Amino acid sequence: MAIINVSVPSVNASMATYNAIQVGYAPTQEVAAAQTGTGWVNAGSLATLATNVTLYEITVTGGAANQWYVWRLFNTSTSAAGSWSTPVLGKSSGYLTVEEFKDLGLGDLTNPDGTDIDPARLRSFLKSASAVADKVVGYKFEYRQTIEKHPWDQKSRRIYPRERNIVAVSAVKIQVSAQQSADFTVQDIYLNPDRGYIEITSLANVTYSLFPAIVALGMIQPQAMITYTHGYETIPEDVKLAVGHIAADMLVKDNIIKKGMGGLNSFSIGGMSMTFNQGSKSNTMGDHDIPQIAKTLLREYIMINVR
Repeated sequence: MAIINVSVPSVNASMATYNAIQVGYAPTQEVAAAQTGTGWVNAGSLATLATNVTLYEITVTGGAANQWYVWRLFNTSTSAAGSWSTPVLGKSSGYLTVEEFKDLGLGDLTNPDGTDIDPARLRSFLKSASAVADKVVGYKFEYRQTIEKHPWDQKSRRIYPRERNIVAVSAVKIQVSAQQSADFTVQDIYLNPDRGYIEITSLANVTYSLFPAIVALGMIQPQAMITYTHGYETIPEDVKLAVGHIAADMLVKDNIIKKGMGGLNSFSIGGMSMTFNQGSKSNTMGDHDIPQIAKTLLREYIMINVR
């Protein structure tokens, strides 16, 4: 999921022709600007225009935070459409929407004075809780494209990306100097998602195009640059539930601190007890602080390296 902010200054005038905001996205700025090419997606009309509402925060469930987004005004009845905007990068929204969090019913979503917690503030807790879930398992659940550099091992011809749940590899380049490199196509690449590695399978390419370059230049440690897609297009339900429990725990502790009881190490009310890290004054936490149910839900996703 990703979030984009859209401004429609003359919304009342625009509503004479349009009734919605249509969103599209792509992996690169160039493709998003052209609205065509590899990876372009028209996500459809994701927000409805409202009288006097000029700012819209739109959640794009199929997009990733590091992809490029464009939007335009649209009429869902007549198909009349305005011009696409310039591309902008999406923002991370966390793994659980405010509406999904409320539906879980995991806690009291009110401030100490009895007012409802602002949705924007809830989103900040959910984003923090999502980051904690990433920390626990050792990689990001977020669906995204990443470019990484790794030392090239000529003997094994294997590269171990830092992230997990690898979906696809789009490019591998072995850099042997600032000016010289060897590129490998997807046909030369074997992906083993269970073991978490990429292997260059074309021995001919390695032997006849890459190895002579290494010998000629005498570079001690060539670098492998990989471009790959990883994460989950749809966040698993047990991960969402774990994030919900972490966020609910954060909210409880934050509420207690705001009531002036942040200096307590532990307390009990009836059959319920709660323990805090000594001196903890923030709504962030390490993996040892999260609720046991969240640890259980995330256990099967914890990264294990097998090499």
